[in-house]
Amino acid sequence: MTVAQDTLDMLMAAGVPAISQTLFGLGIMNAFIPGLSPADPKTCVFAGPACTLRAIPMREDIRIAIAEGRLPNPHRQALAGVKAGEVIVTDIGDIPRISLFGDLIGTHLANRGVAAIVTDGGVADLAALAAVPLPVFSAGSAPVPASGRVVVVDIRLPISCRGVPVYDGDIVVGDRAGVVVVPADLAESVARKAMEKEKLEAFLLERLQAGAPLEGTYPPDADTLAAYRARG
Repeated sequence: MTVAQDTLDMLMAAGVPAISQTLFGLGIMNAFIPGLSPADPKTCVFAGPACTLRAIPMREDIRIAIAEGRLPNPHRQALAGVKAGEVIVTDIGDIPRISLFGDLIGTHLANRGVAAIVTDGGVADLAALAAVPLPVFSAGSAPVPASGRVVVVDIRLPISCRGVPVYDGDIVVGDRAGVVVVPADLAESVARKAMEKEKLEAFLLERLQAGAPLEGTYPPDADTLAAYRARG
């Protein structure tokens, strides 16, 4: 399903912690992808539908056939199928020491309007990739090509990214806190709830900064909630 841009904007404004907590409250407890860091924390905010990509361990006859040109390069084929505005999310078996992406591929994807890359592997040329105008979350620096270790086998099927299920079209949101996955059909509701949560917590923070006791302020009791609602 298509998620409206204003919903994506709300998700980015609400932020990953509020979204994760909102999803948890809805019973979705495995949505935050752990252990990934942004290449550049200053330009890491994004939201967009997932384009899932899965790889399995490479077999030698396949590697040789690709190298000799008898089989097309499945990595390039998969990347060609990613649309503008989408977030590439990978499942390469959680191998942080190899990379499917570097600054050259990142530049190409940024030029095509891809929203972000989220990979359970590492990335090559981390410093150079950080300069590309494309949010990238990965397991860190890994200047070792993945082509000898894994082969891409499908795109747009359900995957596991570091133990988190990701379906093609899920809404993926990232910021300095990390990356979270939102079911597309819940995106608008989660966005509105997360924004309201952020507003409430900003109010609670003001009260705590002013010397209010923790008890009754966080979590807010009936009187605190009444004061929040009265403020409008």
